[in-house]
Amino acid sequence: MVEPCYRPHKVWDPLLRALHWWNAAAVLILITLGTTIMVLGEELPHAVEDELITVHAAFGFLFGAGLMVRIIWLFTGPETARWKDLLPVTAKKRKVFWDTVRFYGGFLRGASPLYKAHNPFAGIVYAFFFAVASVQVISGAVTFNLPDKLRDKSVFLEVHETVYFLIIIYVATHVFAVVVHELVEGHGLISSMVNGNKAFTDGEWESLEDD
Repeated sequence: MVEPCYRPHKVWDPLLRALHWWNAAAVLILITLGTTIMVLGEELPHAVEDELITVHAAFGFLFGAGLMVRIIWLFTGPETARWKDLLPVTAKKRKVFWDTVRFYGGFLRGASPLYKAHNPFAGIVYAFFFAVASVQVISGAVTFNLPDKLRDKSVFLEVHETVYFLIIIYVATHVFAVVVHELVEGHGLISSMVNGNKAFTDGEWESLEDD
């Protein structure tokens, strides 16, 4: 049996890739710091806790900046970075969406869904993350700027702590999905976020270019 010949094709632009890793690193640091503050905060000296909160806030603002640029890039970036590539707004995107549901709902039986950049099923999850992360940045900024005596009882802190758990669930699900995509679909998704290229056969690429 002849193995299919995969060739690299440019899919992701440099800014999108840079923002992906910027935001990913910021989220992991924020989760680490946030967990430390929540678990050990009362056991730490007040000055140490305040320092951790300040560092956490600084990375929160860095993440907020990256998130804002990514949202702007949804409307101003190249085709594969735009919101129309993220969501199933066309008939072909909706077909890929349902192909994805059937493929993974059928426990990986049949042909895997074919798409150039964003899978529209995952794209809906990304859009949800952008919204949730925006709430997290805003609630965190407001909480940080409150006086200490108001911070612990603030509704913004409650929102911030609740969304923290949603983001942890998102990160775990995202990593799991990426690993499954990498092993099952075989288009080099992980490496593509470094070099910008996904691998397709000539037939697959011709099909995608006809879209």
